Amino acid sequence: MGKYKEKIIEYGIPLALSILIATILQLPQLLTHVGLTGADTTFHFSRLYDTAQQIKDHNFSYFQMNYGMGETGRIVNAIYGPFFAYLLGGLLLIAGSWFNFQILLVYLLFIISGLGMYHVSRKVKMSRTVAAIISALFLLTGYISYWVSSNSFNAWGAALMPYVLSQEIDLFNDGKKHFNWINLSITMAIVAQVHLLSTLQATLALIPFFIYGLITTTNKQRMWVDILKAVVLCALLTANVWGAFLVLYPTNKMSAPLDFSPALTSLRLKANGPMTMWVQIQEVVVLLLGLQLAYLLLNYRSSKLNIFLTIEGFIFLFVSSDIFPWNFVEKQFPTFSNYFQFPNRFTTIAYPLLFLGIGITIMSLIKKYDFQIGVLLKCLLIFVCLFVLRADLRESVHKVDAGKTNSERIAQFNNPDLKKYIEKNMAGNPEYLPLTKTMAPNDVFGHIYEMINDGQNYEKKVLKNGYLQLSWNSRTTNVTLPIVFYRQSVLVVNGKKVSPKCNEIGMPIVQAKKGKNTAILSFKTPIWFTILLYISILSWGLLIIYGVFRWVKIVKK
Repeated sequence: MGKYKEKIIEYGIPLALSILIATILQLPQLLTHVGLTGADTTFHFSRLYDTAQQIKDHNFSYFQMNYGMGETGRIVNAIYGPFFAYLLGGLLLIAGSWFNFQILLVYLLFIISGLGMYHVSRKVKMSRTVAAIISALFLLTGYISYWVSSNSFNAWGAALMPYVLSQEIDLFNDGKKHFNWINLSITMAIVAQVHLLSTLQATLALIPFFIYGLITTTNKQRMWVDILKAVVLCALLTANVWGAFLVLYPTNKMSAPLDFSPALTSLRLKANGPMTMWVQIQEVVVLLLGLQLAYLLLNYRSSKLNIFLTIEGFIFLFVSSDIFPWNFVEKQFPTFSNYFQFPNRFTTIAYPLLFLGIGITIMSLIKKYDFQIGVLLKCLLIFVCLFVLRADLRESVHKVDAGKTNSERIAQFNNPDLKKYIEKNMAGNPEYLPLTKTMAPNDVFGHIYEMINDGQNYEKKVLKNGYLQLSWNSRTTNVTLPIVFYRQSVLVVNGKKVSPKCNEIGMPIVQAKKGKNTAILSFKTPIWFTILLYISILSWGLLIIYGVFRWVKIVKK
């Protein structure tokens, strides 16, 4: 019984802490039933509505989106966290309204984040109290708390970074205990299925730990072999992700995301802000990080792991900040602003690394000095957490107060008919459109609102096998349809297959007849991709079965 009690405590502490913090930050919403629409809300709601309707209607279309994105046949989910999109689509159906869904997502995000940070803290021998405080600081700082008001999907990548950090520590300690290559590959595959850009960040964070582990391990050959096995397994688990890129990018001129100036979206270390999210960081957090740096400069022999975590954390913090020469990078590499967009994204790696290092430092000081010093240090961390919590809560109150003025949107959020919000809040993001000429993303953005989302005179219906049917009455012979046509798309107009010319953002221009017209849009998926998709699904299925058998075996013991 003692063993099970320990397990309950180990999972109960971070679970309760995560739920408590999520509840406090959502109190303004819970009391008013006001849903928040941030910069990315309509984009993600639209793509998740598509997967929800696919599940509800049992009418699946992996590439072509027939329900979301204005019922235009656009492709987003296939290359943006595909399996996770279906998982969240199922959760949306359970939630029953956009408001309930938004609330549930915050709880889910905070629980995943809190459990991950707490257990990686315990992995490096922190006490339960210190691990809980460090976890709270992580939840309240950066993209995790920013999700509440913005719905920036980078938060989900940030939520998984503690699990990546756990794998980094295993690589670092390979000389003492060999790392588990299956756990490493599963962790990276999950990140890829959730937020692909975070996979790149996670890989960058892993490399230094792998190099150190390789240098210090006594069995370098075994480490190389297991790393290669991890890469192969991860490739199998993510075959649907990289396979989709191979389908689309070699044959289509894909539009980039909106470009933002890196110099304007970097973390403001030179001018601290009232909260610690997006481009701002509070003075009290900067002070805490400064104390950590000062401690290690004076005690650089104290812990190799602490030094490694802190140095890498500060490197990523430096790259994420306005101290880094982003103006130069922006001029020399303009495509960076399209695909990476925000340098402050590097804080998703920097914060967990630095906070974990701070926790190790606190434990070292507690062991070195007396009980009273330990209490003082814990109170200092709690003081920092309360400062950040107050700032985050103030931001939530501000967003809810602003949202109260839009009674129509409040009704849409609480309406069980999910389509009401989607119809009135069209997503204008330019990502993944098949351009016929080179265009700036901001120009594509304008064309979307002008043309693609202007489909009021068309009746749209989703047919079996994921086909999209358009019906309209035409007075002219040349018609630009409010749908998106890729090289792999198939378009049948009035019963005849056509190869249409497309305008600059991939909308097909067809010959119509006067009177009633019908067009059917479908996507021809290559057989080789279907094989890759099934390989990915089968790999996950076998791993889940393997995991269940291992769990049953452990329980029986």
